[in-house]
Amino acid sequence: MHLRKRLWHLAVLGLAGLALAAVAATAASSKPLASKASTIIDGTTDTVTNIDPAGNYDEGTSVVDLMIYQHLLGYPQGKKTPSPELATGCTPNATDTVWTCALKKGVKFSNGDPFTSADVKWSFDRVIKIKDPSGISGLLANLKSTTVSGPYSVSFHTKSPDATWPYILTTGAGLIVDHKVYPANKIVPDSNVAGLVGTGPYKLDKFTSGQQAVFSVNSNYSGPKPKNDGVIITYYSKSSTMKLALQQGSIDMAFRDFTATEYGALAKTKGITVYQGQGVSIRYLVFNVKRAPTNNLAVRQAIAYLMPRQDIATRIYHGEVQPLYSMVPKGLPGHEDSFATQYGDSPNPAKAKQVLSAAGVKTPVPLTIWWTPTHYGDSSADEYSEIQRALDSSGLFKVTLKSAEWATYVDTLGKQYTAYQLGWFPDYVDGEDYLLPFYATGNFTSNSYSNPKMDAILKKEQGAKSTPERLGYIEQAQALAAKDVPIVPVWQGAMLAVGRSNIHGIQQTLDPTYIMRFWNLSKS
Repeated sequence: MHLRKRLWHLAVLGLAGLALAAVAATAASSKPLASKASTIIDGTTDTVTNIDPAGNYDEGTSVVDLMIYQHLLGYPQGKKTPSPELATGCTPNATDTVWTCALKKGVKFSNGDPFTSADVKWSFDRVIKIKDPSGISGLLANLKSTTVSGPYSVSFHTKSPDATWPYILTTGAGLIVDHKVYPANKIVPDSNVAGLVGTGPYKLDKFTSGQQAVFSVNSNYSGPKPKNDGVIITYYSKSSTMKLALQQGSIDMAFRDFTATEYGALAKTKGITVYQGQGVSIRYLVFNVKRAPTNNLAVRQAIAYLMPRQDIATRIYHGEVQPLYSMVPKGLPGHEDSFATQYGDSPNPAKAKQVLSAAGVKTPVPLTIWWTPTHYGDSSADEYSEIQRALDSSGLFKVTLKSAEWATYVDTLGKQYTAYQLGWFPDYVDGEDYLLPFYATGNFTSNSYSNPKMDAILKKEQGAKSTPERLGYIEQAQALAAKDVPIVPVWQGAMLAVGRSNIHGIQQTLDPTYIMRFWNLSKS
């Protein structure tokens, strides 16, 4: 699942250098290229839920949304902090409780309607009013009201001081829709393509769920003209099928996701390059703290002692991911290996047995773990088999694995699942974005975790006025998260994309913002 939070002072991010690497190919494929024109054909195993921004909170759908819609502030290629998109700038009052944005003039939606402050207020109000089950409205939890002052000025009034508001504006909750087209209290269905209009670089011409999305250049787009004539995204249920399509030239590129073995094979295919950028995506195991047996802290702690992170990284992903010992990934300010501190950096069955025995828990503990087959890539099956092996071999657990495809999975996890796989792609690249969505009361994981002490730490972090103070709260939150164990972090991945030799610009768009900027890609 993809889901999110909030931020702080704009100058705090000192992100590590990208250190991007391209793995060139070395074997053979003689099939024709995917298309003759400059339309780029992309393949993905991602799924799309609701294209309407008020109705989704997942990475697969956000790829589509960022082609159609825009934010007031966004992340241009090469930028790590929010920059003007539909706004010329946003400034706070003295207490960081009101953020006022001046809007660009002369911008039009793809249907020709003018963009004004009425669209901004409408967009934010409807996200809150609809309150979609995806959890997207949670990003606006601190928003008290949105007001306008003329057609080109809008103000956001927050419930508490929020120096991170510019980052919230860059998330899916901040995408702007046409107030003349989008209803106030319901989601526009994906079948109504004509009703899915935005100000972005492309317009959606056709969408067939699970099959294809077709985009053409938006002639009303106010930004630089895209470097291609359009994009077609083809959806695959299996990465093996997508791999064959890429090798045969049926598609030009692929963005998410292949297995580690498939990436290796593609790197050896002549005319194909595997591109890698710094990644801040994570995978983790969630526990419902109200459902047995994971309502028992000792059970959750025992699993934390047994998690085979290193084996997963080496055996399943062949070193393309690294073990993760905090929900805040390495490379971000404030990262602490809190789970390594609390439970060690390798499985410890003796400690797991000790904690269960002290709590009087009868072993082996029966545990059902859910995972989803395609949404996070085909390697998920092997990953969760490895987790099952580690827990079962300890003699302390008897694990049953169950799976469901994403649409069913995301609707069911909070209602029926006890332990379940989730993943995270950041809304904005900051430690807070890996804490607030997961540990605040009412968090998006639907795991019923609530700790007033954690809520207090997170609230103080949001209102902190200096970087050292804010990072201190981030470190405190990680330590408490490791003790309570509502979630066990598993691994941190790289950002990968694969392209044929006639697709240009992929490497440049691979950065921690996790945005595939199709408009900056060209085809020769």
